[in-house]
Amino acid sequence: MYRIARIGDRRVRWIVIAFALIAATAFGQACVTTTTPNVPDEERRASALNKAIMCPVCPGESIDQSQNPLAVQMRAIVDEKLAEGWSEQQIKDFFVERYGPSVLLEPPSEGFGITAWIVPPLAFALALASLYLTLRWMRRISEQGDENGVEDEERMRYVRRLEEATRDGGGSDESPRNREEG
Repeated sequence: MYRIARIGDRRVRWIVIAFALIAATAFGQACVTTTTPNVPDEERRASALNKAIMCPVCPGESIDQSQNPLAVQMRAIVDEKLAEGWSEQQIKDFFVERYGPSVLLEPPSEGFGITAWIVPPLAFALALASLYLTLRWMRRISEQGDENGVEDEERMRYVRRLEEATRDGGGSDESPRNREEG
């Protein structure tokens, strides 16, 4: 009966954790998709592009973050191209043509670049699976308890012998087992 209650408690914990993760994801997504109605569409598109294009001088920084003169010029080019009616992909291709594919902060989703999209989630899934299996293995061992045939009394005798051996200096050639037998 106790075992059934433990399994139920475990399920309740997992349900609560799953619900919390789903709620956090939904809340985070709602915060990301919420836009201010006062911002014009062209300015929103420019901001999104500025965050997606990396400054060639400042690695790891988008042209939106960078204060380098080249980044300022690139932001002006984005604004100019959007005013001319270019699409986001055309503008990205324009910068890729001049600076190479590394100018985009988001790795390509085809060819070899697809590995950047596949490997992290796969590694995360493998880590979760190994954590689950390890915890399950540890639980099984703890539930087995003393099924390996060692009695508490025998274990205590062994611990006492070890303590005596270490107390006696432990440097003697004679093991505690030999002392008992001899």
